[in-house]
Amino acid sequence: MASEVRESLDAYLAFQIAEVQRSMPLISAADQEAVHSARLALRRLRSGISCFGIFLPPAPPEARHGIRWLATSLGEARDLFVLAQRVKLWLDAPVPWRSAEVLRTAVEGLVERSNSIARHVAGDLRASRAITDFAGLPSHGTGPNGPTDGQAIACLHRQWEVMQQRIAEAEKSRSGSARNELLHDARKDVKRLRYALEAVAGALGPGSLLILQPAVALQRVLGEHHDAVASLAWMDTLAVDRGIDASDLDQLRHMEARRLEEAEREYSRTLLETPVPAPGAVLSSDGAIPAVRLQDQS
Repeated sequence: MASEVRESLDAYLAFQIAEVQRSMPLISAADQEAVHSARLALRRLRSGISCFGIFLPPAPPEARHGIRWLATSLGEARDLFVLAQRVKLWLDAPVPWRSAEVLRTAVEGLVERSNSIARHVAGDLRASRAITDFAGLPSHGTGPNGPTDGQAIACLHRQWEVMQQRIAEAEKSRSGSARNELLHDARKDVKRLRYALEAVAGALGPGSLLILQPAVALQRVLGEHHDAVASLAWMDTLAVDRGIDASDLDQLRHMEARRLEEAEREYSRTLLETPVPAPGAVLSSDGAIPAVRLQDQS
């Protein structure tokens, strides 16, 4: 079993680097699907390294900085594009917009900024250096010292505890920007748990699905919450544009605020109805599913 965990992790990390390498030529042409694919692969790579890093060859500081810069830059490009698509849907609603053309121009500006970042990243030497530096690391393997199945479960459990602590902190802050930031961080935490588990799920057995399915649901609703918050923040910046009618901005804010309220309600339902169980409770070293009640593990 231990060798299966190591082999699964090594193959997973190597695949993510290869996916980034395949995407870079398309990113240079501002292909948004390639931006999305590379960003996702980088998230998976960094989640695996973050969770199981003590079992991996140490990466030089410049390599870590480079891969972080690449992930952050592609994340910014993708977020701008997603925001633009979200606002476009609002503008396509049957509403008598008074400044529709100005609003659409502002949205087009988001897309152009996204494309510009993508093209710049693809042409920056830091991107190629970061990918080259990391490409050799997974190929060395994690070696005979781990992780074993039990060690992998322990690492995953610690990541789950970080996520639970963040959620608890958010629940103490019932509203406002502090809560929004905590929920955004909780979204990152659940992604790290999900992607790290995906790296070794095949070796750890069917219990992995008991974590992955609710983790995906929580990630989705926290994503909707963050997108609504980001959209409202962008709309606030439009208030300084004298070419946009105030009633249009009020309408956009109202529509997005309703989405945020629904995301909050769905988030509460998700925590209550489909909590992410503790890895230490539903995973075992022999691949069997422990006889526990999931509702007791939230």
